[in-house]
Amino acid sequence: ILDTLHDSGNTIILVTHEEYIANHADRSIHLFDGKIKEDRKTNKVKSVDQ
Repeated sequence: ILDTLHDSGNTIILVTHEEYIANHADRSIHLFDGKIKEDRKTNKVKSVDQ
């Protein structure tokens, strides 16, 4: 569902502690004590047909 929404131009903001879920993101922002410690684009690999 999230990929379908994103592919149709929607921005999705998701908060999680689960790395396997975060791996689906195009961007990852890590917080520590309420402050941004890391802000990076992920290496999400799309399949050939996407």
